[in-house]
Amino acid sequence: MGPSKAPDAFDFTQPTKWPEWKQRFERYRSASKLDKDEEKVQVSALIYAMGNEAERIFLSFGLSDADSKKFDVVLGKFDGYFVPKRNIIHERARFHVRNQKPDENIETYVRALHELTATAEFPNKEESIRDRLVLGVPDTELSEKLQLKPDASGSQV
Repeated sequence: MGPSKAPDAFDFTQPTKWPEWKQRFERYRSASKLDKDEEKVQVSALIYAMGNEAERIFLSFGLSDADSKKFDVVLGKFDGYFVPKRNIIHERARFHVRNQKPDENIETYVRALHELTATAEFPNKEESIRDRLVLGVPDTELSEKLQLKPDASGSQV
């Protein structure tokens, strides 16, 4: 028997917690077999579980009668509402100006670069990290050596 209680209501004052809450609701939806029910029932369960403010937001989407009964459509609208669109140029600019700080060890710097590429949507993240690493180290002599190395890859840096 699956859980009978939906997750706690969504805290609308913390929109960045939406992906986490949504994942919890998806687990509830599957475990309770709600995902086997009619879509309009799933939509109602979602809005009910989210809490009072969800109804107002749902109505603001202005969905057609048919779309308002499609779970994936409604969930996608809530995604768009809570998850701000990323400005790729801004995210990439933040990555490109990120140099290793004087008091920062290399592991921390590499981790920071990985975190920045998560939102920059580079076609080849490993290559981008390698290039930023080579250019972002404060040791100019090391940077020049790495730039001249024809087979420099992220794993060898």
